[in-house]
Formats: sequence, structure tokens, C-alpha cells
Amino acid sequence: MSEPARDAGTAAKPEDGELFVELAGVSAALSCDFAPFLDYARAHLAPLLAPATRLPKLRARLRWHEGPAPPRQELVADLVGWDRADRDLYRREQRLAWFRIDELPDLHLRFTVEHGELLVEGDYYHHLGRTPRRDWLQRVLYYRALPRLRRRRFTTLLYYLIYYPCFWWLEHHGEFHPIHAGGVELPDGIIALAGPSGVGKSTLTTGLAASPGGRLLSDTFLLHRGAAVRAVPEPLLLDDWSCRWLGSEAASALLPIAHRYSLGRQGYHWPVERSSPGGTVSVLVFPQRAASHFVRRLTPGQAQGRIRAGDLIVNDLRRYWAFAAVLEVLNPKPLVLAREESLARFVSAVPAYEVGLTADLIRTDMVETFTGLLHAEGSARLRAES
Repeated sequence: MSEPARDAGTAAKPEDGELFVELAGVSAALSCDFAPFLDYARAHLAPLLAPATRLPKLRARLRWHEGPAPPRQELVADLVGWDRADRDLYRREQRLAWFRIDELPDLHLRFTVEHGELLVEGDYYHHLGRTPRRDWLQRVLYYRALPRLRRRRFTTLLYYLIYYPCFWWLEHHGEFHPIHAGGVELPDGIIALAGPSGVGKSTLTTGLAASPGGRLLSDTFLLHRGAAVRAVPEPLLLDDWSCRWLGSEAASALLPIAHRYSLGRQGYHWPVERSSPGGTVSVLVFPQRAASHFVRRLTPGQAQGRIRAGDLIVNDLRRYWAFAAVLEVLNPKPLVLAREESLARFVSAVPAYEVGLTADLIRTDMVETFTGLLHAEGSARLRAES
């Protein structure tokens, strides 16, 4: 950043209703004028909430509006004097204005760099019709469904306001890069489970974390620098089948969140005392649903390709690539090259496997399969060292 940073030891001055969080060492603050969203954020971000003991590196503010958005010139009064970097992206000195955001066109973001900190200001326009009259008619018709329709946007908004800015900050300053993967620390090492959605990573990570000596890093994202990883704690999203498969002992450790997520899944937090902030990955696994059980070793090139394929398939991470690219206009750095170099170090240092899991697999057999991989790799390392 071009401006000098403030004293990191200076006490923070919270705004009304502001939430303070810390993600992988990055301090951030969130405020919003819409109480239901802030209540949701407080529940979703519970493992990340932190006392306001220092000035945050990132500050996010969201203004919630009901109805269609006005012309962008009304959102930024002096927009005519800004440089236009893209059809929907404007720049002026250390400020950016981004309109019609990918997959969430009713969110408009503005970024400002000041005193070595990043300010993210958002305006979200929740509407059911493109014109004021049609929006009013739709609201009358769907009055009872309005709270549910609003909640459907909460998670994505939280990504743009907290998770993505923290990811970007870490990529620029800590050289940690996000991948779509879960992580579990077991007595013999850390297992990373990578791949796209729908292959059972949430269920598998929870099942492994519930085994003796298991500790959960995270379920959806890991931040990595080579083989070193940091956790990105988020709610575990499990359906009724997953909870039954885990069994009563494992399921009893789950802490329910009062929010129903997409695809009929319930959100849960994992106990903090049974969580891990990160470490060095021992084994990388790509689980997939299969007709028969198998374990196949992958080459580093295959593992790198599989991670990138999963990252590009998943909306949550694909949206982040666009978010980071927008901020490159403000603060250029060859992030794409840095990501690939870090990922190449990761897969060259960590043995990778593709594991096929059948529908009739029970949890104890799954734990045995994954701990067996850790034991085998640990033994191989000992033989190599001797």
C-alpha cells in the first residue's frame, strides 16, 4: 500500500453495531444498517469474532436498500470525473467503484485505500421488480416470503464484505492463497480434502474431526503457502442424511446455527476447543463418490490440475478471482503467477491421492482409510530419512 500504516497497537474505535473479526491473522470490522443481516453475520462469523483491541486492516460497511438501484451517477456524485477501467469499473486515485458485480448485480462496491487500510463500502438493492411499480406489486404478492428471499443473499454478501477482502489482503501481504478444500488435523498429520462441491467434503471433514484426536481446520476454504495452510472457519453445511451417517456421538459435537442454508442444509459450528488454526499438510486427498472403493496415487501435475479445476467449478472461489482482479487495478501485483508457483510447491511437497467412496461406506471405515494414508506416508518418510 502506498500510504503509511497506522500504529497496529492503537486501540480500535468501534462504530455502532460494528463486528470485529480476525481471519488468519487479518483483523477486519463489519457494520450494516440492516439488523437481520448483522444478526446473521454475528452467527455465521462466530468462530472469527474478536475483541476490538486494535485498528482493523479492513473495514467493511454495507447499506441495505429496498427497491431497484438508482443510476450509478447518483451513487457516486462525481463519477463523471473518474477514469473508466472497465464497463462497470471506475478509478480515481486510491479509490475504485465497481457496479453490476458478477452474479450479484444489485450489489455495488467502492474501495478506498487510506493509511495502509482497505475500506469496502457496499450498497445492496433488494428488489423483486426492475421498476418501482412492479417491485411494489411483487412485494405485495410475496409479502410473507420477503424475509426468506432476503436471507438468500446474506452469505454471498458476507463473502464480498469479509472473506474476499481478507483473502486479497493475505495474498498481497502474507502470500497465502485460497483453494477450495477442507482440512483436518489428526494425530499423524493434516489431511487436506480438495475438489468441487457435492462430493461429500463437509461430511468427510466432520467425520474425521470427530475421530479420536481429530481437530477441524475448515470445510470450504484453506489458505496455503506451499504446504503450509491456515484455516478459514465457516459453518459446516450438512443435510439430514449426513447427520445420520456421522452418528449420534459425532453429531452431538455440532453447534447448530439458527439459519437454514441452500439445498435444505443446516449450518453448524465446530467446537473451538476441537479446532486447529493450521499447520503443514501431510496428505492431499481428492474424494469422490464412486460405484466401488479405490485409492489411486496422483502425480504432482495431476494434483495441481485437479485443484485448479475444483477452484474454477466452485462459484464462491470463481467470484473471488474476479474480486481480486478488480483490486489489481488499484494495487497491481502478479497474483495469478504467485498462486500457481505456490500451488506447484504444495503438490510437489505433499503426496496426493484420489479416493473413491461408495454409498454404503460407514464412518469408521472412512476414518481407517484416511488414517491409513497418513501412516503409509509417515512410514515412507521415515524410511527415506534413514
